[in-house]
Amino acid sequence: MLEILFQNSLVTVRTLNILLALGFLFTGTFVIRYVNKHKMNLAFVTEYLAHVIVAALLGGRLVYVISNLSEFKHNFLSVIYIWDLKFSFFGMLAAAIATLYFAARKNKEDFWAWFDTFFLSSLGMLIFVHIGYFFAGKNYGLPTSLPWGISFEATNIPFVSPIHPTQLYAALLTAILLAYSVKQSKRIHLSGVVGARALMIYSLGMLGIDFLHGSPSIYVKISYGVLAALAFVGYIHCTHKTHITS
Repeated sequence: MLEILFQNSLVTVRTLNILLALGFLFTGTFVIRYVNKHKMNLAFVTEYLAHVIVAALLGGRLVYVISNLSEFKHNFLSVIYIWDLKFSFFGMLAAAIATLYFAARKNKEDFWAWFDTFFLSSLGMLIFVHIGYFFAGKNYGLPTSLPWGISFEATNIPFVSPIHPTQLYAALLTAILLAYSVKQSKRIHLSGVVGARALMIYSLGMLGIDFLHGSPSIYVKISYGVLAALAFVGYIHCTHKTHITS
């Protein structure tokens, strides 16, 4: 795979890093357009976006380190080397949502409306992340005889035969879910319904894809199951709550 786009003695440009940059650009554009279209408070975004991003990075790193302490026991200082891009999706999500909740409560904003904005924009970022993982050979799949199986020439992948491109499965799932959710947001005016449902579908879909991963993780499976359950509770709450427009 094309893991490295350009490399010399001074600079290494990785495909994953370029896709992450494009993902941030797409996400920022999406948020501004979504907020304007739904007549939300753009000043809230400009004031608290950095807080949410920092909280997500810290939460994601903290949970990853706790879950993989053996990686850092020989050089614990590497805990702060966040440029290795080793983060827990679940830690990032939990920290970002918690920060968003307290910021919305402090400013008397509709938290569920901002949750919709946050998670739908996160889906846009995740599309680029999953594609980047494909080029980097991360989250690889199990061997398959299906015609779309792909062979990777990467030292971290133990399979020689074609394997499931699980990263592309995840990217396709995320892209379809984002398009569907944006369309539904134009019809459903009860805040939180679209975002909670999207989180529930994404979690269930990723739980299914995880069964095709070449390095399956019980922790990941349990985490996606918990996310799906929490999202379902949030969805039920939002469909029955008294809606107050902000």
